[in-house]
Amino acid sequence: LNVSFTIIEFIGGWLTNSTAIMADAVHDLGDSLSIGLAWLLSKLSSKRADSMFTYGYHRFSLLGALVNGFVLIAGSLWVLSEAIPRLSDPQHPDALGMLGLAILGVGVNGYAAYKLSYGKTLNERVLNWHLLEDVLGWLAVLIVAVTLLFVDWPILDPLLSIAFTLFILVNVVRNIVATGSLLMQATPDKA
Repeated sequence: LNVSFTIIEFIGGWLTNSTAIMADAVHDLGDSLSIGLAWLLSKLSSKRADSMFTYGYHRFSLLGALVNGFVLIAGSLWVLSEAIPRLSDPQHPDALGMLGLAILGVGVNGYAAYKLSYGKTLNERVLNWHLLEDVLGWLAVLIVAVTLLFVDWPILDPLLSIAFTLFILVNVVRNIVATGSLLMQATPDKA
């Protein structure tokens, strides 16, 4: 689902000239890679102890959370590098095209986030942040698209991209800190 939608986003972002859509396409590409890695490492973490890993493979799930967190940080930095220069030179995106993609984006990513929202591991929680970031990104695109249909404020596209990216960065950093603590064998949080 994510890989297919990522391709749609790249094409749509190019056609609509929207940094918010292109930014989300990069994040969805990272999400697709992260989801695949998380699934693989989660399966590996359920293996029993053996001669190579005498305490078992449980920490592989934490490794997935850590890698996914860094992928999300890298993608967020790319979004900021694209959006910040557009603050001084805003370009008018195709608002109607953005609106259609935003409705599709909220639906696809909302469904994926809902499916993963019951996850208990840090790996699943970090992945859920990936998906929630995408829902927030598409909500931002939806707001910008509707606004641009009525007023000529192209600066809203990079402003909302920056806002949701910073919000997600704060939460991902929290999850990376929690994951790092557990990898260093700190006492797990009871929450």
